[in-house]
Amino acid sequence: MYTTLFNINIYHSYFLDEGERSFFELNGGNNGITPLTEDEKKVLERHYDIADYLTIVPTQETKEKLKNHRLLLRNHAKGIRILNETIQETAEENNVEVTRYSPIITLSETLTFTFYIKVHDAYFENYSKIVEKNQHQLYLLSNKNTTVTNIFETTSEVKKWEEFLLTVKETRKLLLEIEKEKQSKIMLPSLVTIANISTTVLEAIETKIENAVSLSEEEEESIQAINSYIQAAKNKGVIGVLQLQINGANNTDLVEEVLVKNLENQQFDIQKQCLLATPPEFSICIENRATFWRYKKTSENLVMTTKEEKPLTKNGRVEIEKQDVQPQPQEDYYFPNPTPEIIKKEAQSYYSEVFI
Repeated sequence: MYTTLFNINIYHSYFLDEGERSFFELNGGNNGITPLTEDEKKVLERHYDIADYLTIVPTQETKEKLKNHRLLLRNHAKGIRILNETIQETAEENNVEVTRYSPIITLSETLTFTFYIKVHDAYFENYSKIVEKNQHQLYLLSNKNTTVTNIFETTSEVKKWEEFLLTVKETRKLLLEIEKEKQSKIMLPSLVTIANISTTVLEAIETKIENAVSLSEEEEESIQAINSYIQAAKNKGVIGVLQLQINGANNTDLVEEVLVKNLENQQFDIQKQCLLATPPEFSICIENRATFWRYKKTSENLVMTTKEEKPLTKNGRVEIEKQDVQPQPQEDYYFPNPTPEIIKKEAQSYYSEVFI
């Protein structure tokens, strides 16, 4: 019998918000906007599918781990689910017999699954609140103990994507570790790979960078090689890494030890590894980008810009009146909402352009 080991949900406000009405109140409060009703949310969620913009791809090493431990990966509209082939057991809770499920193959505490989170929508960066592609930074969703980002926890609260951004230093370290694992499993490892860079050497280089100490030519080449590796991954659509370990931090373990019934004496005296009674659910939301909306009417050489940033959404409409833009026009105009195709960055602000 296959039973859920864990479930991953990735949401995106661009597809789930309706104009200025938010699906999730990630920033607290709704700024006086009428919130979406539960029925409206159900309709939006019914049409939501991450396959429209994103895929979660296991590394080759993780594919082998899944196969070797009788685990299956299944895609669904919000993300992925990992199923484990299990044996049904009987345990006791509050003096009541309950059914639990034990893995056919024991899952070691340090068994770790690694997935790349990849986007395939050319305009994803335009409508998403995310670090720019040319920055050597990725996001890490992990239940492992770390000091560099937040723990990806299984709570009822949906986490914000931006809370899991790695520094450039930690991004280099992460991808080096993943590449080293990859090369260690290959019969004939590649001669030209960042895996040849020692972890100790990288740490020494990072210390020099932090202390503004000049690097040697060889050290410069090592850093450039890793940066190029990161950029190549980002150019292929990778925006982050999902990494879950069987024994996680902050009470995010994926299994637990349970006393199950001994069929010989009918006592609950056999300890077995079991999946959690309620499968762990990890949920996160990528926020939509807010931009200034710039309206251009070339026939009158007129350019009007919203006074405030407005959210980009696939659904609904943000109403813009003439008093919302500057300079404020004398006559009334219809101000359409922008599509994500045309966005420009000026200084630290983003502008969506609309020709009217």
